[in-house]
Amino acid sequence: MQKAKARIIKIIIRFLTRNLGILSEEMEAKIRSLFISELDELVDAQFNFTSMDDLMNWLSKSGLTQRHCV
Repeated sequence: MQKAKARIIKIIIRFLTRNLGILSEEMEAKIRSLFISELDELVDAQFNFTSMDDLMNWLSKSGLTQRHCV
């Protein structure tokens, strides 16, 4: 399961980098910490992103911020 998750993350990061530019280490770390279900949602959501702000907003709405603050 971890290998599959790692492959999904690699593809997502590659797509986001091509469409939005180079991601910061912090952004990549946030993506890597997502649950599989959240990665699945991100796959769909990323097609609507037009800026890095869109990605940051999505990550903050995903509940990721609350998990890291607890």
